[in-house]
Amino acid sequence: MSASTFLRTRAAWALATVGCAVLLARPSLLADGGDPTARLVWLFVLLGFVGALWPTPRVATTAPATASAPVAVLAFALGAFAFLVGRFATGGFAGAHPWFVRSLVLNALAAVAEEAFFRRLVFDLLLPYGATTALVGSAALFAVVHVTVWGLWVLPLDLAAGLLLSWQRSVSGRWSVPACTHVLANALAIL
Repeated sequence: MSASTFLRTRAAWALATVGCAVLLARPSLLADGGDPTARLVWLFVLLGFVGALWPTPRVATTAPATASAPVAVLAFALGAFAFLVGRFATGGFAGAHPWFVRSLVLNALAAVAEEAFFRRLVFDLLLPYGATTALVGSAALFAVVHVTVWGLWVLPLDLAAGLLLSWQRSVSGRWSVPACTHVLANALAIL
């Protein structure tokens, strides 16, 4: 490994650590009682840009970098179906609330940013340790950072969601597939 690759990888690990720490500290963004929308937008925009654009290590594999379009569509369809079933299993749809559009946009931004971060940056950082480590590790971190916002009860649910989203990343080779599924899941959660 060249010195520049080593430094770039170290910097990516540092950014992943800081990103997880900031996500864990999200409740402090809501603590002052004011409208946290602008702070949350900045958080997710920065997280999304770092996750999507930071260089990650290249891993030699026998699988193609991205799967064919039909595989990606099938992975999305299976994930969407799982979240739809989950939404109906937990009571169906709720009525729209006064801040529905703002919530929908903010949740979509959060979903894309989290997927760029966890299914692109973190997944790629863990991939040199094996596909299973990347899949389980990125899912576990995803679940843990949601505990401070939603409570410990959400850990198994977010771990299951993270495993599904990481599986989609693994089989499609694209972080955009779990991003689309996550946007759908977040929209279903507020409907």
